[in-house]
Amino acid sequence: MKVLILGATGHVGSRLHTHLQNANMTSIAASRGRMRNNLDNHVILDSMNLSALTKQLQSVDAVVNCVAGDKNSIGTGAQILTQAALAAGKPTIVHLSTMSVYGASEGVITEDSPFDPDYNWYAAAKCEAENHMQAYAQAGGKVVVFRPGCIHGPGSVQWVERIANLLKAYRLGDLGSAGDGWSNLVHVDDVVKAIHFGLEMPLTAGEIQHFNLSAPDSPRWNQYFIDLAQAIDATPVKRIHPLQLKLDSKAFSPAVKISQKLLSKAKQGHLASRLPEPLPPSLVRLFKQHIFLDAQKISANLSFMTYEQSLLSSVEWLKNEQR
Repeated sequence: MKVLILGATGHVGSRLHTHLQNANMTSIAASRGRMRNNLDNHVILDSMNLSALTKQLQSVDAVVNCVAGDKNSIGTGAQILTQAALAAGKPTIVHLSTMSVYGASEGVITEDSPFDPDYNWYAAAKCEAENHMQAYAQAGGKVVVFRPGCIHGPGSVQWVERIANLLKAYRLGDLGSAGDGWSNLVHVDDVVKAIHFGLEMPLTAGEIQHFNLSAPDSPRWNQYFIDLAQAIDATPVKRIHPLQLKLDSKAFSPAVKISQKLLSKAKQGHLASRLPEPLPPSLVRLFKQHIFLDAQKISANLSFMTYEQSLLSSVEWLKNEQR
């Protein structure tokens, strides 16, 4: 099988490229510029360029869409991808979505649970992208869609490095009821294995399959914060007062974010990187959201890494990064 990976410079895409090569697949890593990791079999490709993408898709059996970025890159990018795929002979599309499509929903969430595109811009863009995948299947294409929770493990800036920095600064810890939501953590290697499984699924023309991705033993956020803090010696673990959390996310963190943008525009990125880690309100809302991804559908075909194993993997990577 010959596979094109869009968004191959990202956390999942780069790890997927290496995995598929080790599995004796022909994996082509696509990005707009040069690969930072110097991966083999790389092409420079603007996935928003319909003609260039169509030409590249004509020589592959499947494409994995790991594209991140802004609303246009996600939503319009998915539309361009499906247009290119239709023109290129309908290769299989494996699309990486997110649990954010379920928005503010709470309780046990299955693949049939309703979408909530009004939740925020990211949810809206991901819902739009999934609509384009549905349209591609209706036009006779084959599609597998994965909706992961919070992807952690080696290379996770969002759910390992950022959380660790906030714990070390005693801005996160035991949040009480504000951290009682389910984390829906899933290790990056399990996401990669799931995508591999999706590439090999025997689909018929016009078929689309959807899968939630979350480790069955994924803990509540408070438990993750405490475990990670202890593993990186960010102790004693602080009990965070609700007022501190509110002031941090709604006053301090927005000021940090604005400062980062101003410094970046002034080409002072080295100064922006020294600023404290922002703690946006959207993250605070997530920590208390009682949303539990039901991943039983994929669990019948994939054994997830245990929480203990995934935590150890994350901590080892973090410690190596900080040496």
